[in-house]
Parts: sequence; C-alpha cells; structure tokens
Amino acid sequence: MSRLTLRSLLLGSALPLFNVVPASAQQAESPRYQVTLDTITILDTRRQGSAIEALAGVTTTGDEELSRQQPASTAETLRRIPGVGATQSGDDSSVAVNIRGLQQMGRVVVTVDGARQDFWRVGHGSGSFYVDPDLLKQVTVIRGPSSNSYGSGGIGGVVAFETKDATDLLHDDENWSLTQRLRYGTNGEGWGTTTTAATRLGADVEALASLTYRDSDPYKDGNGDEVRWTGERLASGLAKLNWRPAAGHELKFTAMRQQNDDVISGSSGSTSSTLSRYDADSTTDTLNLSYTFDPDDNDLIDLEIRGYHTGTDNRQTQVWPESRLGEGRFYKVITNGFSAQNSARFTAGGWDQTVSAGADYALIKGSSDADHFGAGRQELWGTWLQWQGRRDIFEVIASLRYDSYDLDGTSKATDTEPEREVSLSGNRWSPRLSLGAEVAQGVQLFASYSEGYRAPHLQEVFRKNGSHGSGYEPNLLLRPETAKSWEIGANIQRDGLLMGGDYLRAKVTAFRSDVENYIDTTRVDSVTRYENVGKAKLDGVEIEGSYDFIRGYVDLGASFVNARMVDGVNEGMTLSNTPLDSVTARLGLRAFDDRLDYGIEYQHLGDVARVSSSSTIHYPKVDLVNLYATWQETDDYRIDFGIDNLFDKAYTDPQSGWATTSDIEQGRGRTLRISFTKRLGG
Repeated sequence: MSRLTLRSLLLGSALPLFNVVPASAQQAESPRYQVTLDTITILDTRRQGSAIEALAGVTTTGDEELSRQQPASTAETLRRIPGVGATQSGDDSSVAVNIRGLQQMGRVVVTVDGARQDFWRVGHGSGSFYVDPDLLKQVTVIRGPSSNSYGSGGIGGVVAFETKDATDLLHDDENWSLTQRLRYGTNGEGWGTTTTAATRLGADVEALASLTYRDSDPYKDGNGDEVRWTGERLASGLAKLNWRPAAGHELKFTAMRQQNDDVISGSSGSTSSTLSRYDADSTTDTLNLSYTFDPDDNDLIDLEIRGYHTGTDNRQTQVWPESRLGEGRFYKVITNGFSAQNSARFTAGGWDQTVSAGADYALIKGSSDADHFGAGRQELWGTWLQWQGRRDIFEVIASLRYDSYDLDGTSKATDTEPEREVSLSGNRWSPRLSLGAEVAQGVQLFASYSEGYRAPHLQEVFRKNGSHGSGYEPNLLLRPETAKSWEIGANIQRDGLLMGGDYLRAKVTAFRSDVENYIDTTRVDSVTRYENVGKAKLDGVEIEGSYDFIRGYVDLGASFVNARMVDGVNEGMTLSNTPLDSVTARLGLRAFDDRLDYGIEYQHLGDVARVSSSSTIHYPKVDLVNLYATWQETDDYRIDFGIDNLFDKAYTDPQSGWATTSDIEQGRGRTLRISFTKRLGG
C-alpha cells in the first residue's frame, strides 16, 4: 500500500469520529478499564488531568501498558506513541528521543520525576539519557513547544518519566508489601529480576526501595545473523521517602542509581576490521527533593518547590584494535536544577480560572578528556505566567515564558591565537494561546499557537577536533533556534456509544512548526562545524484512540510527519532524524471474568531515505506483528507473555545510530518474553 493511500485511508477512517450522535438518555456505566488517554497525569499546563482534556498533543503510557509491553529498553516504551521516535543503537543503552523531527541537544526536555536528563557524548548513536524501564510507572509525552512551562529548550516537546511510589504498591489497609518480578526473554535477552519493597510508617510516612538486574547477550536479526555488541548488563536501584508533616504539606525524597555495562563501537554495526570498540561503564545518579503545599481550605495555594541533581559518568576502555588496547576516555555531564510554581484557582466573571506562575533554573556542566567533546557550562533561567479559563463550552489557555541562557567554554587554539575563555548569552519571550470549544457532547475542537526557544548547545558551540576531515571547529557565533507552532485538533470522549458500558476516547491533531536558525553540521572543504543552516518546517497529522466494548478493545495510533529544510544550504533536504510514518493497531479481548487479556498488535514503519555526506541510503517499509497476553488472577499475581516480531522480519530501524556500512540488518528478530509478578502484603 502506498504512503498516500495509507494516509488517506486512516484520515478517512478518523473523519466519522467528528460526527458523533448524541448519547442515549440512559446513563452509561463508568469505564471499567482506564485507557491511555484517560490516565491522570501532569499535562502541558502543569496541572493534573487526563490526556484527552489537553488542548495539545499529549499521550500517557501507564503502568498497565508498561507491564504488558515488558520493554527491554526505554526506547520500547516510546515507539508506539504517535509522532515520537526513540533512537537507540543496539550497542548503546542510552536513548535519544525524537518528537516530530526534533531531537537531541535539548530540543526535547526529558525529566525523571521532574529532574532534567541532559547527558551527551560523542559517537554514532550517542543518546541523551539512561532510564531503567522496570522502575517506571508512567510516561507522559507532550508534543510541540506548548509545554514551555517544563523548562528551557523544549521546542520539540517534553518526555516526563515518573517512577513508582510506595502508595502504588500498598493497599489502604496495609503497612508493608513485597513485590517480586521475574522475566525471561529469548533471542539473547535472558533473565531479569526486579524486587520492590514498600512500607507505611504511620499515617504520614511511606518508603519504597526497588532493585533491578538484567544481563543480556547479543541478539539475532530476522535472518538469524547475530547483531554484534548488543548485549549489556544493567543494575539499578530506586529509593523513595514520602513525609506529610502537617495537613496539606508533603516532602518527597528520591534517590536513583543506574549502572550500564556494554560494548560500544565507533561506528555501530560497521564491518571494518579496524573499527574502534570500547567497553563502556555508565553510572547515572539522580537525587530529587520536592516540597508541596496544597491546603484543602485555600484554592489560591497549590505550591511545588523542587531541587535536583542528575549526573552521568560514562567511562570507556578501548578493546579494539589491539594497537590501542587499554586506552581510556570519559564523558561526564552533571545537571543541578531548581524549580518553583504555584497555581491559584478561583471563579470570576462567570469563568472558572487558574492562574499559574513559576520559575526554573538549570546548571549543566560537561567534561571529558577527549578533545572532541564540547566541554563547558551552560546556565538556563526561565520564568512563566499562565492563565487558564473555562466557561460553558469554552476553554482558553494563555501563557508567556521568558528564557535566558549563558554558555561558558574555551575556543580552539590557532597558529596565531591561544586557547581562551569564551561566553555566549541570549534571551527571549515566548507566548502561547490555545482555544477549545465543546461543539457537541463529548467532542471538543481546539486550536493552538505556541513559540519555543532553544539556546545553542555546548557540543554545538565548543566541539573541536575529532573525525570528519581535519576535525570539527567551534562556532562561537551560533544563534539560538526559535520555533513557532500551530495545532488544530479534536478530543473525543463518548460513553455508551453503541451499547451499554462501551466507550470511545480519541485525539486527532494536525500541526505545523517553523524552526528559525535551525542548527546542523556542515562541511566546507575538510572542516566540519555546527551552523545555523536556515529554516526547518515540520508538519503532519497524529491520530490515537481506543474503543472499549467490555469484552475487548481496539486501539489505534498513527502519525505522518514531514520535516525538511525550506531554505539555506540544505534547502529541500529531509531532517535526518524525522520520525517514520507509523501505524500501530491493536485488537484485544478479555475472558475468564477479565482475568485474561490477550490480543494481536500490528506495527507499520514507513520507508525513508537517509542522506549522508557521501551517499543516500533507502530503508524500505516494514510491517511487524506482535502477540501478547496477560493473566491476572488477583491484584497480587500476574503473568505477562508476548511475542515481538512474530514472523521474524529482517529490517533496520533507520532512526537508530547504526552505520550504513553494516552487512546485516539490525532490527531484533522474533523474541518471546514472559514475566511473573507476585506481590505479598499485610
């Protein structure tokens, strides 16, 4: 089926969703199962709500879906979300997130429990953060710059990871619980274990501790060929303490450590006999302390103050070629941050109003003994004000954010000039306006305009030397990127649509973003550097929805993104990290009084051409089929089973960091996964 035909078919299938007849006079039953769009999360407005309420492209993946997926990496938790790509080389467990074609260097703000994740290194497929999916209870993706209250730089959007709390594992009448999860996967995955203990120390204190360990071998592709260097060893730990010292007050402390041991290569998957390979040990520490004050008797106060530290230390020892055996290098990135916000709710002039204000600060330091790393420090300040109002069928959101940045690093010595200290700075105001109207019962149309601002990254400004001809040169004249984005869409919530107890949740979004002063690498003669290469334009359509008919459900997620340069030296070229056109459809059924949930999933990844400095590589489309089943006898015991890539298709995901010179496909072949979870409590 051609790309145009597939797009037309899906758009056509979505149009009837806008023509929804009034509900029956009989009150429909409350949904028995919570779908992704209903999951309560922190939205683009920094207020709690469900994704179906947001006047923006918001998707949440909850604990139930994460357990069903049994993800072996954080990238797998994101690849089913419309408009989102997750770049991960098989030989590197770090992940870089792409939203609507924008990726890395701070274009997507990634947080874990509110703490920014800013790691970067040098090399093909280098990612931006390490997070163990077994510690997560929820993932929220906000697409586009409408989420500018989350911090500076997120012109592509936000990915907010949330880890498990003690209250997620304790029943109301329990003081302790112990949860043990064992998992096994074929095709190199092997065994993994997660042990989580939670306790309630009186009425106002809860604590949690969780440990995970996995050790995997290289996997095989759909042709049965081993994909080199794809094994890894992972150990992670999470500790949390929640304390409510008085009514309305809560303190939450989180400490998390993750250690990854794997082999990375200078050009992932290349067949070169002189290819550099490194034994890499990565340690990521996250410390987080938050204070909230939300008194029941005062709607003008809903305060949150947060301070955090995130540090990733990547240590590499060369293991090939023999001539450089034992040589080492390191990459270390530390982020220390602070944020504060308050929301005041009141009614005036017939409008239910919420006024929110906040400020955030992040200090990012990067260091390395490799001279091709953009070492230095980057300071990001921001403050924002937002008004949200609801009246009758109307909803309005208006916000304004101010960003400021400072970059400090060193220039590259020349024959006539020594290395010297250099600083860059800048600032900008970025507005947002969103309008929504419920045009029929359960059908809300919305339109939004938002702007975003991203400072040049340390790596872009200060990288020097390394590969690519005579090496990289710093660019001390880089200008910030600015994004202007328009969205129109519809949120659909219908209960009792065709029968008593069924329900439909759907979100359809069309968008366009213009990114001025887009930064990319350019090469003139033998010199490579980052430049402002012109304007990038991104547009597309995203569809996601779920229809639940009690005995089963149908889920659909699809996105079609076009991201290209419209002027400058790269005019007409597609942005290299544009997410593929994708479709994910799922049919699920329930049996045995809903204890068994099973189904089939179809995934389509569109074809794409990737342009490099020397060639253009065409990656054909691929269609994958997955199976899954969950048996949950009680709340305390469950079994999850799945088969990914049922028909053992051989393919390469072009969004990964694999080299184009590889002689094998890099997509994972058929893989069976099974996990057993047992919980005790009292």
